[in-house]
Amino acid sequence: MESIGLMAGGVAHDLNNILSGIVTYPELILLNLPPDSSIHRPIVEIQKAGPRAAEVVADLLTVARGIAMVMTPINLNTIICDYLGSPEYAMLKKYHPHVEVDTNLDQDIPPVLGSIVHITKSLMNLVTNGAEAINGSGVITIETCRERISEVQLAASGLSEGEYVILSVHDNGPGISPEDQVHIFEPFYSRKIAARSGTGLGLAVVWNTMQDHKGIVNVNSSDKGSIFRLYFPVTGQSLVSVEKKATLASLRGNSERILVVDDDEQQLHIAERLLSALNYAPCLVNSGEAALAALRREPAELVILDMIMGTGMSGLETYQTILGQCPGQKALIASGFSESVDVQRAKELGASAFVRKPYSIGEMGSAIQQALVE
Repeated sequence: MESIGLMAGGVAHDLNNILSGIVTYPELILLNLPPDSSIHRPIVEIQKAGPRAAEVVADLLTVARGIAMVMTPINLNTIICDYLGSPEYAMLKKYHPHVEVDTNLDQDIPPVLGSIVHITKSLMNLVTNGAEAINGSGVITIETCRERISEVQLAASGLSEGEYVILSVHDNGPGISPEDQVHIFEPFYSRKIAARSGTGLGLAVVWNTMQDHKGIVNVNSSDKGSIFRLYFPVTGQSLVSVEKKATLASLRGNSERILVVDDDEQQLHIAERLLSALNYAPCLVNSGEAALAALRREPAELVILDMIMGTGMSGLETYQTILGQCPGQKALIASGFSESVDVQRAKELGASAFVRKPYSIGEMGSAIQQALVE
């Protein structure tokens, strides 16, 4: 699995670099394209396709355990409600109009420490799985509750003793055979047992997500339906407030000089266009050595670093050397893939955030603002 993870990470890094053009260029083009233009709709469709392709890469990384998750205290009910109001859920209802989705949410559940992106994707995968299993008219029920796992339950559950929040997704489809239940969390197995949509990684993503959250997923199934239960350990940390999505105007800078370090020419061009659109002054270099020389010539308010570069110093080595030359230099990491230990080490040294490619204008703009004020 470690070898698969390394291979997947390298492939994902290259694919995310390629996808950056599909994700970011349409957004930049639309900034100056009249809505009545004959190419407006095709550009919007390209813009929609990019993130979907990036999700496939993210699934690959999740299954290979090759992506660093951003964990924050969250309320699972909020994730469920946000998903049910999302475009992804609206699309599901369009394809499965006769499947009803009900909720039974415990309003007093405590926070859990989790990745909003990965838990949302796991919930979406389970609801989609249930709708496709029903294949007609039926009901899916999403529930939350809290439960204490005692010593008596430990051996059977594989969990540590303590309190858990349980997210359950139940469907009244035909069920999963005992033979298939043993394999359903294997990559691509779901595509073998049914003509399912997606990549075939849906349930594998759920299993790996729960592993990374120090929880478990279990499934019970009969001819009356299936129920998937996700067990999340309760955290003692308090919930953090969620900021509203920033507008482009609110993300504009004040001509601050930003040094971008990336060995990919396309990435540098994308960064230049994006930073210029946000009223920053970009300076572009393709290596760690060139970054050091640029900073000797003129300081920068912020450095944006790729983690994996083909030759010379890596992103982490570059940042370590920059700090020796310019103590306290503000920086953030932008990469298609990086081993979490490198990302974590860079953040320990002072890098403010990790932005995964391909990124949108809003994602990068918000990260830059955060880095500049820290």
